[in-house]
Amino acid sequence: MGWGRVIKSGIVGMIIFVPMAYISFRFLNLTEGVTSGLIQNIDEALGDLTSLLGFGGVFFQFIAGALIGVILVLLFPIHWCIMYSPDDIGLIIAITLPWILTCVIASGLFAHSPREAIHTSLSIGIGYAIISLVLYGILSVALPFGLGAILLDGLSYGLTDLWFLPAALTAILEGCLVGTVFGAFVGSLRYKPEGAKAKKKRVRPKVKEEAAETTEMFPRETVEEKIETTHQSDFCTNCGAKLTTEDLFCINCGAKK
Repeated sequence: MGWGRVIKSGIVGMIIFVPMAYISFRFLNLTEGVTSGLIQNIDEALGDLTSLLGFGGVFFQFIAGALIGVILVLLFPIHWCIMYSPDDIGLIIAITLPWILTCVIASGLFAHSPREAIHTSLSIGIGYAIISLVLYGILSVALPFGLGAILLDGLSYGLTDLWFLPAALTAILEGCLVGTVFGAFVGSLRYKPEGAKAKKKRVRPKVKEEAAETTEMFPRETVEEKIETTHQSDFCTNCGAKLTTEDLFCINCGAKK
């Protein structure tokens, strides 16, 4: 897989990740799980806001829910869920499911081998890691005295006991590795070895029709017979002169052969 295709698959995978994160937010109670029930019913609040905004509210609900889901999945590492909520299987599923679905779908679209599936899955994680680094750098520079970085680190440390970059990069790495396992499985299903080709049929050479029966069985005798026939001589019945097979009349007496 070339670099261009890897980058393309990574970008598409990052886009696929957004609705997958919305699934965890909307149907798996992701917000309630990571806050241990401190924050509840955000999806219902968004639903009430949607009813007020009309048709445009449906789009807003999806964007807002997907954004919250992406932030939470990219901020909370899997090991944090295991350490602090070992009995909450639903939370572990909500954190890992977006990575699994994204890597499986992206590998199914772009990968034709386990190796290509690994490249595709890792490119998704690398893409989000770059976004996290850029976001942290922009907020550090945009606000005076580095207030943006301080706010991110404070919020992250209060939720995960880790500063923003360690928490985000660890969450992306762990989730991406879990998704890579499932993506590689999909790539193995689509793998077709180059050596597995249909065997070529052997074509028997055609036997020339001119291989006559006489020359096929006894080629030497037939050739000698032809030579003798060619050089065979006759004698004139009138004068006894020696004639060849090509003479129609005797060259000595003129009698017909």
